[in-house]
Amino acid sequence: MEERFNLIDEGWIPISGKNPASLREIFSATDCSELGGTSIQKLAVLKLLLAIAQRAITPKDTKEWEALGVEGLGKACSQYLEQKHDLFYLHGERPFLQFPILAQWKTNKGEPLPIMPIGRPYHPDIPSDNDTVINQMQLNRIPNDAQKALFLVSIMNYSFGGKRVSYIPPLSEGFDSKGKSAKSGPSLGNYNGYMQSCFWGNTVLETVWLNLLTRWELSQFPQWEKDELIPPWEEMPEGEDDEVARRLKSSYMGTLVGLSRFVLLQEDGVLYAEGIQYPSHKEGWREPFMTLRGEDKVNFLDMGRKPWRNLDALLSLSLSTVDRGITCPQIQMLLPRTRKAVSSFGLYSGGLKVRGNAGDQSVKQTDDFINSLIWLDSQVLGQEWFQTLEAEMKWLETTAFILKRCVSNYLKELKEIKSSLEEVAEGDFWRYCESIFQDIVYACDSPDRLPSIRQSLIRYAEGLYDTYCGHETARQIVSWVKHRPNFRLETKKEG
Repeated sequence: MEERFNLIDEGWIPISGKNPASLREIFSATDCSELGGTSIQKLAVLKLLLAIAQRAITPKDTKEWEALGVEGLGKACSQYLEQKHDLFYLHGERPFLQFPILAQWKTNKGEPLPIMPIGRPYHPDIPSDNDTVINQMQLNRIPNDAQKALFLVSIMNYSFGGKRVSYIPPLSEGFDSKGKSAKSGPSLGNYNGYMQSCFWGNTVLETVWLNLLTRWELSQFPQWEKDELIPPWEEMPEGEDDEVARRLKSSYMGTLVGLSRFVLLQEDGVLYAEGIQYPSHKEGWREPFMTLRGEDKVNFLDMGRKPWRNLDALLSLSLSTVDRGITCPQIQMLLPRTRKAVSSFGLYSGGLKVRGNAGDQSVKQTDDFINSLIWLDSQVLGQEWFQTLEAEMKWLETTAFILKRCVSNYLKELKEIKSSLEEVAEGDFWRYCESIFQDIVYACDSPDRLPSIRQSLIRYAEGLYDTYCGHETARQIVSWVKHRPNFRLETKKEG
């Protein structure tokens, strides 16, 4: 089989404002400023880049990490890629992260496995047979090799759970946990979708460097203290539960590049079957990017509460030593060194909100990709700045609560309880807050700027009350006046 489309040489990685980049360009260029694509594509590609970096060079401790720097990491990764060039072909005798044996496999009826359409490659899934097609954007199109590569990388950790796979008997002898419905990818989770967080640099390469774990950080996870960090493209398993599969399943590499699907790309689609079955968070699955609530619970994505609203909680342990109930190992472990290493950095959180029905995961109704990126100034981070941020976050929560309560009281008095306009008003308020939240974060270092920001938020909240609480009829006017909030006074009372 002809070897073609090498991921090291060909452009396939989405870069904001630029043409897709190759792996070589990512590790050698400084003008690849930010990963593009959906939140899942960003996370999946970043994890692949991290897997390459961890294999190329894993520093012993923070001192070695600092000495390595962005440039040193780029050189080490470039050297590694040149040495392993033959392992990164998308097509060939040994295609990247794929299982050529699927081409020989037969169904229970003795027929070749069906070639499934990739469909819309921005989702880490293949379309259902009964998908309703409303417009041309939903039509299945044969993606090019760059899109196939991105799809392949995305499904390894973020594939949807469900029956949209070809059933094949277990490839590992004695493995009896396989069914007609496949488990979801380990980084997506088998419920609503895990919220994942990491650091963001001013270039893609700096982002990789900021998130690179040292041997000391790996030792904080007992199961990874002696991890050999062998990536799957160097040593692929032959089945779901052989020695290599079990090693990948329990290794740090499994959190970066899992093999939750066994696939083989075809010219017009993909052979697609369940791969290694990873445990859920209830069965102990943990990875540094996961955002946790306490010790036992995972923080799922919530379209009504975007990740930026948890910024103070994510930073609390590092900046105030107070546990606010939400933590992320990646942030908590690496924040001290990041503040010293760079003058500014981003805190990224995101994922894909999904829902399950009869074992199938899908994106429906309000579900969507979630992206949250907040930039922080290393010099101002400290207890005083953090206390100001906490106060502003509390003020926002109070203002949103007052707005919702006042709209609700107005509706109740007019017997319009079922309209749920109070939820709509609150959602509109939070969307506006999201649009100016970066300004709020920067203003926490200059408190004299905060009153004007609060005034603009109050005016917006008052406008929302007026919009959703009609005041045209006499009866409406009475209720509108009676329940109209005085945010300047009531926020002080609530505080």
